[in-house]
Amino acid sequence: MKTLIVLMVALLSPAIVDAASTTSAEQAEASDEGLVPVDVKGLDHVYARPDADLSAYSRVMLDPVEVSFSKSWKPDPAGGPITASERQTIRAGLAKIVRDELRKQLAASGRYKLVDAPETDVLRVRAEIRDLYMNAPAIPRAGRTRTYALSQGEMRLVAELRDAPTGSLIARVVDLKRDPDAPWLHFTSQLDNVAAARRAVAAWAQVLIRQLDAAHAIKK
Repeated sequence: MKTLIVLMVALLSPAIVDAASTTSAEQAEASDEGLVPVDVKGLDHVYARPDADLSAYSRVMLDPVEVSFSKSWKPDPAGGPITASERQTIRAGLAKIVRDELRKQLAASGRYKLVDAPETDVLRVRAEIRDLYMNAPAIPRAGRTRTYALSQGEMRLVAELRDAPTGSLIARVVDLKRDPDAPWLHFTSQLDNVAAARRAVAAWAQVLIRQLDAAHAIKK
C-alpha cells in the first residue's frame, strides 16, 4: 500500500504564473521551427505557426506524459531520503492525474473527448511536466510525523500540439505553476496534494478547451 499512497505527494498549486519561465534556448528553438510568440490568456508562453488553426479538431489524443524533477529538489523527510522507487511512483501518479483530469475536463465540455487513435480530426498533445519541486512531500513513514511548510512547490508544463495524422507541429506551450508562499506554516496532507495537482492540470485543460472553442467560433 505504501507505493500506492506515495503518488499522493505531488502537491502543486495553480495560483501564480511566472512571466519569466521560458529560456532563450526555448525561444530560439521555437524560431528555428517556424513558430512565433502568441498571447494566450492563462499561459506564460505560447509559440505557434503563423497559420495555426484548431478548427479542424474535435478530439484530443494525449501521448504518455513524462515527469522529471527539479535538479535542486533534494528532499529528506523524516525517516530518510526518498527512494528511486518512490520517485517513480510520484512520476506515475502525476502522469495519471494529467490524463484523468484532461479526460474529465474534455468530457465536461460536452464538445470534445480524449481518444487513443491519430485520426483526421484529432489534435495530438505531447506533454511533459518538468522541474517538479515539492517543498514538503507528505510521504508516509513509520511513526507519527507531520510535515509543515510555507510553500508547497511548483511544476512546469512543456507541451506540443501536433496534427495527429501527419505529426506536423502546430504550437508549443511553456507554463509554470507555482504555489505562493503562505504567511504561516501549514500542515500538508496527501488529499490536499492530489487536489492541488488536479487544479493545476484542470487550469491547463480549460485553456485548451477555450482555444478549441474559439477556433470553432463557439461562444459561451
